[in-house]
Amino acid sequence: MTIVTTVNKVWDVIKERIFNNIKIYILKNHIDDILRKFQIKIDQLVNKYKRQLPSHVASSEGDDLSTVSWIELLETFKSWNPEKGDDIWPLAYLRVTGAMKDHIRHITRTDPSRFYDWVSDAAYMFVTLKNSSSFESEIETGIELGKAMQALTERERKIIIAHTKDDLTFKRIGDMIGVSESQISRIYSKAIKTLKVELSK
Repeated sequence: MTIVTTVNKVWDVIKERIFNNIKIYILKNHIDDILRKFQIKIDQLVNKYKRQLPSHVASSEGDDLSTVSWIELLETFKSWNPEKGDDIWPLAYLRVTGAMKDHIRHITRTDPSRFYDWVSDAAYMFVTLKNSSSFESEIETGIELGKAMQALTERERKIIIAHTKDDLTFKRIGDMIGVSESQISRIYSKAIKTLKVELSK
C-alpha cells in the first residue's frame, strides 16, 4: 500500500468531520461576510420570485420571503460538499427558490386567516364563482384568483369587493360611486364574466 493510498483512506474517514468543523467555524466567526457576499444575489432572487406573485401577496410576504431565503442559504452552507462543487450558489439558488415556494404553499394551507388578508377580494369572490368547490380548493386557487382580479378595472374591483366582501347592495354602491343601480349591476355582471374567463385559462 502506497503512502498516497493510505492518505486517501485516512482522508475519506476524516474529511466529513473536518469539513463540518470548518463550516461551523466560518458560520460562528464570519456570518457577516457570508451575508455581505450573497446580499445582492439573495435580493435579486427574492425580487424575481415576488414578481411571479400577486402584488398583494408580494407586498405582505416580502420580508418573510427574505428571511426564509437567508435561513435557507445558511442551511445550504451547512450541507454543502465542496468536493462536489466549489461554487455554493447553484445549489443555494435551487434550495432558496424551493424554500420560498414552500413558504407560500405552507401558509396558504395552514393559515387561512393570513390567506384571506392577502386576497380578501378574490377569496370572497371564489364562493360566488365556484360554489361546488371545497375550502381546500379555495385556498389552493387563491393566488390564481388574485391574478384574475388584476384583469379587472379599478372600478370593477371596487364594485366586486363592495358587493361580495362588504355586502353592500348595488343601490348603495351606486350612490357611493355616483352611477345608477342598473349600471352597477351591469358592471358587476361584466366583471364576473371576466373573472370566469381568466380562471378558465
